[in-house]
Amino acid sequence: MEIEYVKDVFTIIGVVVTAVALVLAVLEYRQQGAQKRVEAYFNIERTLWSEKVFQEINELLLAGGDSELLAKIPLSTKLEYLGIYEEIALMLNSKLIKEDVAHYMFGYLAIKCYESKPFWVGENKDDIYWSLLGDFVTKMKHIEEEFIFDRRKLRF
Repeated sequence: MEIEYVKDVFTIIGVVVTAVALVLAVLEYRQQGAQKRVEAYFNIERTLWSEKVFQEINELLLAGGDSELLAKIPLSTKLEYLGIYEEIALMLNSKLIKEDVAHYMFGYLAIKCYESKPFWVGENKDDIYWSLLGDFVTKMKHIEEEFIFDRRKLRF
């Protein structure tokens, strides 16, 4: 009878240890996922604000977005710049970044860029291949209409 009791105790201990290990593994997995999201976010933000040509575009957009200098930007640079916002849209659609974070950190400039007539000289923003960007901007506008700052929503 004593051997069965010991077996039962060890079985219970084994189940508890396995359950704790599983919970710890899930928590570690979630933390690693959050770290990867943070790294991806900061890489995009760093690119948007550290590349000189992108800094210039940002400044022109922040100044109103109607400068004819935006029309003179090479198409390849415009495509690279727009690609950054499409990466953000993909991250958003993949739930790697929250809508509120995307809006707060990138939404304003994405909207300004999308609405800037000089920026789009030489490119057709109504082309099917800009649908993802258009959808992203539409989401950002919708969030902006109802935006109320809540720091609890601005986290990874």
